Amino acid sequence: AGKDMIKPLVRTLLAMMTELEEDPDWESADSPEEDEEDSNAITAEMALDRFACAMGSQAVLDEITQTVPVMLQDPDWKKRHAGLMAVSACGEGCHKQMEGMLGSIIQAVVPRMDDPHPRVRYAACNAIGQMAADFGPKLQKNFHSAIIPAILHVLDDKCPRVQANAGAALVNCCEKSPKGVLVEYLDPLVKRLEEVMTAKFQEMVEKGHKHVLLQTVTSIAAVADAAGDNFAPYYDRFMP
Repeated sequence: AGKDMIKPLVRTLLAMMTELEEDPDWESADSPEEDEEDSNAITAEMALDRFACAMGSQAVLDEITQTVPVMLQDPDWKKRHAGLMAVSACGEGCHKQMEGMLGSIIQAVVPRMDDPHPRVRYAACNAIGQMAADFGPKLQKNFHSAIIPAILHVLDDKCPRVQANAGAALVNCCEKSPKGVLVEYLDPLVKRLEEVMTAKFQEMVEKGHKHVLLQTVTSIAAVADAAGDNFAPYYDRFMP
């Protein structure tokens, strides 16, 4: 009887995760803490995470893999957003089952980092960052050629919230990334991070916005740590 409840429960939680408000100020909010922590969508996301951890069963993942790919292609941005957040939420609880299908998951998530809606791009960064933490270093070793260029692209996003989340995803990738993997991307990564830091420092001086700047500094530190001695040629760019 318990297994019969998995499908309707997962579908109910996914439906609740689409209950997002259209917020004209979302893109420009300088503090992520301004989000509604008690919203239905976030409550459902947390519940899905706990449900997946408690059940840890193939039945949960079966329902996710059946429903989420359709959501990711839906014209409604709220459904695409919910689908991506579901991927983030299930990684821990369905770890063993998801590990064997990382390629197809990456194939579905990475294109959403270029989605027309900023909150979907944000959710895609979130999914990549969470998967890097949950499935590293295997994910970074096998799929860096899809992930790192996509993050590089979104680090230059016109929406500050998305930029910052791309930086956070990069930190997660770096923390479990084999040194050899990151080395081949050091030149473009350092160049992009330096450009963003310079622009955002100016923005902080002029407008007081600092969220992206703080995240960028953290991202630079993570890249330096992951690269080790290979970061030495870039050191003088950031230190006086």
